[in-house]
Amino acid sequence: MTYRSLMVYLDPDHSNESALRVTAELATRFKAQVTGVAAGVPVMPVHADGMIATSVLEVDYTQLEEALRRCEGRFHAALMPVGDALQWRAAIAAPAEYLASEARAADLIIVGRSADEAGPLLNQSLDIGDIVMGAGRPVLVVPPGKTSLAPDRVLVAWKDTAEARRAIVASLPLLRQAVDVTVVEIVAGDSDIADAAVRLADVAAWLQRHNVTATARVELSAGPAGNHLDLLAEQNGVDILVAGAYGHSRLQEWIFGGVSRHLLKASSVCTLLMH
Repeated sequence: MTYRSLMVYLDPDHSNESALRVTAELATRFKAQVTGVAAGVPVMPVHADGMIATSVLEVDYTQLEEALRRCEGRFHAALMPVGDALQWRAAIAAPAEYLASEARAADLIIVGRSADEAGPLLNQSLDIGDIVMGAGRPVLVVPPGKTSLAPDRVLVAWKDTAEARRAIVASLPLLRQAVDVTVVEIVAGDSDIADAAVRLADVAAWLQRHNVTATARVELSAGPAGNHLDLLAEQNGVDILVAGAYGHSRLQEWIFGGVSRHLLKASSVCTLLMH
C-alpha cells in the first residue's frame, strides 16, 4: 500500500503556498501522480425586487474564471519541478461537492487551512469538514505557514472506534516512512489506564505486522483532548498527527466533537483525518 495518486485543492480566495509545498514533497517521496483541483460559486446578487442582478453576476463569473486560471498556473509552477504527471480539474461548482466527486481519483487529498477563517470573497471557500466527512479518502490538513513536511515523527491519536481504525490504515504509507511512531490514547482517569494499555498493545502489534514499529503511550486527560494532542505534538516534535474524524449531520451541516473540531480548525501540525 502506498500513495500513487495525490490530490491537492487550491482555494481561489486564499494562498495555497503551504498545501502546494507539502504536496510537492509528498509527490517526490512517493513518486506519485498529482491532480490539482479548484472550484467556486459566484455570489448571486439580488435587487430589492428579488430579481438577480445579471450584469453583476456576469462580472463575478468572469472574476471567478480568472481566479481558477490563476490557481492552475500556480499549481503547474509549483508541481512541474517534481514531475510531469500532472492533471488539472476545475469547475464553477460548490467546492466541497466538486472535490468530493473528484476524490475517486485520489489516494490522499491535501488541503491547506487558511489563516483567515472569515475570508468571504467571490466564491464559497472550501469547508474542510465537509470534505473530510464526504470524500471517502484520507485528508491531510496543512496549517497555514507550513513550508515543508518530512514525515519523520508521527503521532496516532487512538480511540477504539471505526474512524480511528480507518485512519490508521489510511496512514500506513506515511507510518512506514516515519522513524518515530507513537500511538497515544487519552483517558479520563487512573481506572482506565490498564484497559487502554491493552488496546494500545494490540494496535502496536498490528502495526508491527505491517512493518511499522510504534511506541504505545497512555495519557491522563489534562483539559480538552484536542489541546492535549497539540501539546504532545509540540513537545515531541511531531510532523503529522493521525486521527479519526467524528461528527454527525444535522440539517445538512456537520456537527463535530471537540477533538475533531480542534484538529480541523486549530491544529499546529499537519493532520491526517479519516471519517
